[in-house]
Amino acid sequence: MSQNNPSQLLPSELIDRCIGSKIWVIMKGDKELVGTLCGFDVYVNMVLEGDGQVSVVV
Repeated sequence: MSQNNPSQLLPSELIDRCIGSKIWVIMKGDKELVGTLCGFDVYVNMVLEGDGQVSVVV
């Protein structure tokens, strides 16, 4: 697999590369989360940090 092309990475590898980056998560039920990705587990539960700027739009 090419390490430079994100479309050829496994999903967990891509998420791992995003740690420390600001991300936008679109969830079921019209909820959206914005924050800095601090970590995730094997079930893709994510820890976001937002310094008060994590917003949920319903």
